[in-house]
Amino acid sequence: MAGAAGLCALLLAGCSGAPTTEGAPETEETPHGYVEGAEETAEPQSRLVLADTTGGEVRLLDLITEEVTELGDVPGVDGIAGDGRFAYLHSSGDGTTDVIDTGVWTVDHGDHYHYYRTDTGHVGALDGSTAPGVVTDTALTSVTGAEGSSLLLDRAGLEDGSVSSLDLLPEPTTTALPFAGGLVSVDADGTVGVVERDGEPGPTMEERCEDPRGAAVTRRGLVVGCAEGALHVTEVDDALDAETLPYPGSGRVESFQHRPGSAVLAALSTDGDAWVLDLAETAWRTLDLDDAVAVTAVGEGAPVLALDGEGTLHSLDPDSGEQTTQAPLVESLDPQAPPALQVDTARAYVNDAEAGLVHEIDYNDDLRVARVFELDIAPHLMIETGR
Repeated sequence: MAGAAGLCALLLAGCSGAPTTEGAPETEETPHGYVEGAEETAEPQSRLVLADTTGGEVRLLDLITEEVTELGDVPGVDGIAGDGRFAYLHSSGDGTTDVIDTGVWTVDHGDHYHYYRTDTGHVGALDGSTAPGVVTDTALTSVTGAEGSSLLLDRAGLEDGSVSSLDLLPEPTTTALPFAGGLVSVDADGTVGVVERDGEPGPTMEERCEDPRGAAVTRRGLVVGCAEGALHVTEVDDALDAETLPYPGSGRVESFQHRPGSAVLAALSTDGDAWVLDLAETAWRTLDLDDAVAVTAVGEGAPVLALDGEGTLHSLDPDSGEQTTQAPLVESLDPQAPPALQVDTARAYVNDAEAGLVHEIDYNDDLRVARVFELDIAPHLMIETGR
């Protein structure tokens, strides 16, 4: 997720520079965007984290150099999440989550971006927590388990190579998501409110959110999947406002897929329907596709990508929901453990576990296969970082 890393104080210093006063000794100004210990680059340093659920082997694929690095094993791994820099590999059977620093990330400065790279490494493990969902900003990272409760981590600690949890929530069952300088909280009874960064409770919102599952941060606000619909939280005049966007059919959403920062989200309902949510219009649409097993959105004015149970990749118009092109891609897949669709500003990636491959797709060129990466593991799980 763009803007998901970097120390807050360092970023502020990098954007403001160090002024000098008359008569004082001249000091060298901190370069704009400077992050201590990291190399700034001219382009995104995208990487894929891939894991084999059979043996727990983890690999890091550099999409620029095509180099593959072994990241050790995570026994029992059966899920993966990412926040743009860190990968969270969870083992639900053991109730643990391993955190890996992939060493690449993007910082969004509003009108431009900065791209960084540093060393990779294992940061630590979270005991008693599995992580199907991660939401972060420059200060806090929220790891939310399948039961809905969140564990808050100090972002600076992660960047320094250690895992430090923070006790800021009033109840252990609370879902808490960093947004707009605070935390949007959802209590077990569905009450939506705000928790300040020091743990002090803030105002309560009128909207409710029963059984929160899945969340995404975009330039148009925070979105949370609730039983009633998608809760859309926005910041207006330094205050938070919320609106519930009812689902377009039966079932509900438990996760959102999209290009980081994009205000167009795609999701599969619990009934298997493919939906797209355009936050510019705050409206859901149904996609004209049956048997979808994975779906993601590229962004405003760009296609929605979906993979069906036969392994065919589809490009769909986000406004009409109709298909524009399709291409056979994966020869054999397990619908109960389907491939992931990861997308950035130029390419999409599809992991092919049975063949031991990752397909790179140019979605702007009729779903052309741009590259195919061969791996020494079965890449059942995949996330992209550096975006």
